[in-house]
Amino acid sequence: MSNILIVDDEQSICDSLTGIFMDEGLSPSSVNSGKAALARLEEERPDLVLLDIWMPGMDGLETLAKIREMFPDQLVIMMSGHGTIETAVRATKLGAYDFIEKPLSIEKVLISIQNAMKVGQLVEENRALKAKIAKDYEMIGNSEPITELRQQIELVAPSSAWVLITGENGTGKELVARAIHQQSLRSSKHFIEVNCAAIPEELIESELFGHERGAFTGATAQRRGKFDQAHEGTLFLDEIGDMSLKTQAKVLRILQEHKFERVGGSKTIEVNVRVIAATNKKLETEIANGNFREDLFYRLNVIPFHVPALRDRRADIPALIDHFLAYFCRKESRAIKALEVDALQHLI
Repeated sequence: MSNILIVDDEQSICDSLTGIFMDEGLSPSSVNSGKAALARLEEERPDLVLLDIWMPGMDGLETLAKIREMFPDQLVIMMSGHGTIETAVRATKLGAYDFIEKPLSIEKVLISIQNAMKVGQLVEENRALKAKIAKDYEMIGNSEPITELRQQIELVAPSSAWVLITGENGTGKELVARAIHQQSLRSSKHFIEVNCAAIPEELIESELFGHERGAFTGATAQRRGKFDQAHEGTLFLDEIGDMSLKTQAKVLRILQEHKFERVGGSKTIEVNVRVIAATNKKLETEIANGNFREDLFYRLNVIPFHVPALRDRRADIPALIDHFLAYFCRKESRAIKALEVDALQHLI
């Protein structure tokens, strides 16, 4: 049963809506001022707040701003008998889900509540999904190298500094990149991954920067590139050491100017992206051999991370084995298994 808080200084409206909502199987309660609404929200969180704009003392817009400050995810629908387009726009900018004019159409109120609840459900499902994904990409282990790596991530993540992650194949460079993103101020935005080694040379520019319709054979529609998709979020360039010198030059330009053009286009697109790069190669050697740009290396290598190989963190092997056994047993709906001591020692 959905809990709805009605906030209106007219008691007759509170009483009417309370009766209607109870008939609809909802669980309503009401208060007569913005101050009382904030006090009620501190005690218990309703699924939705139905908030009048014109009230003595703290009006609805001021109350909405306070609700957003205190409870950013709270669903709020505004209602007013003196509604203007300007007021509706202000309410929307402050985060109101909908704006309903008085005299109230009960049908419209119920539809708006129903739609708002669906949005709230989607937000909760999205949050749960993100939490599940974060757990799937959790770094396992408590050895000294992993503990130091976690501490470094915790220190660096809140900044916007570019990061270069080095380490052998399979050491978990992507896990480090995702952990940096999840602990950063950009965590609510996209984490976009590009495997530079897996994309053919002739398609890498289109993949990174996007293309306009007709830019090349097969480009039948405009396409947004990875930089565009990662706007305000994080772009993870995996295996950056395999990127061609031509593409490196274009990436360097974006890092310097924060703007680019799509392949076949002339419109300049500005982006705000945090770049995290990773490689299993020694880029200093690649630079000496003429395969990697030195200026790009120094642009990316603002904060270097190195992910240790498993042979350097053997103490984590039992925890990793337990993690993967539990993961695959759950996935295949089997009882959780464990390794015999001899087998575990052999693997270590």
